[in-house]
Amino acid sequence: MLLLKTWNFPGKTNMALDVVLAENVKEPLLRLYTWARPTLSLGRHQRRVSLNLNYMEQAGIECVMRPTGGRAVLHWDELTYTVVVPAPHEFMKKSLQQFHLMVSERIAEALKNLDFSVSIESRKKILAESPACFEVTSTYELSLNGKKIVGSAQMRTKDFILEHGSILLRSHFEEYARCLNLKPEDLKDKFTGLQEISDVSFEKLVESLIESFSKVFGPVEHFKLNQALLDQVYKREGQFVCPAN
Repeated sequence: MLLLKTWNFPGKTNMALDVVLAENVKEPLLRLYTWARPTLSLGRHQRRVSLNLNYMEQAGIECVMRPTGGRAVLHWDELTYTVVVPAPHEFMKKSLQQFHLMVSERIAEALKNLDFSVSIESRKKILAESPACFEVTSTYELSLNGKKIVGSAQMRTKDFILEHGSILLRSHFEEYARCLNLKPEDLKDKFTGLQEISDVSFEKLVESLIESFSKVFGPVEHFKLNQALLDQVYKREGQFVCPAN
């Protein structure tokens, strides 16, 4: 398993890097990362979502479009992960839901090893029309004490599967709601952050995730970014800037 850790990259760089990695790696990769500033990411089909741009500018919250679907996520006090599997790896044979379940099982094991009693949501039909990803726990996503703790999205081509998601450390539900012109009470108590339950360290979370994923994807081999890949990333960043910006 290739492993890449990148901390505090700009939002558009994070999104472009996910795609460039997916297009270039030849074996499964786990990327763990954070964001330079609080950033709202929108699913690729959310171009008509109503944003409170004045508030976001005042609060220093950036906005990006994800290459994946799903709904809006506020990346702030969290750990983001990306899992990439290239063709012709055997996991490419899994359906979207099967692959998603496999990833959720790895994250669940990592969190349980840190004494968090997380649950994997069973199959369900999502009826909510909210633009916020964390308002509802979707099929095979993780919850803790009945509240969503991880949100994820996926893209699939003939060449790769890419799934990325957000593991919350703090909820920031008021800021999240204001970005999307929602009432804070619409999101309060719908999700929570790990550090609002326990004083788990960021470093321990990272270690536990790497250990869990390596059980499925194999021994860890550290991946290094080179200039050729970075040049591809910088050329692609513009694809992921919010149209509203």
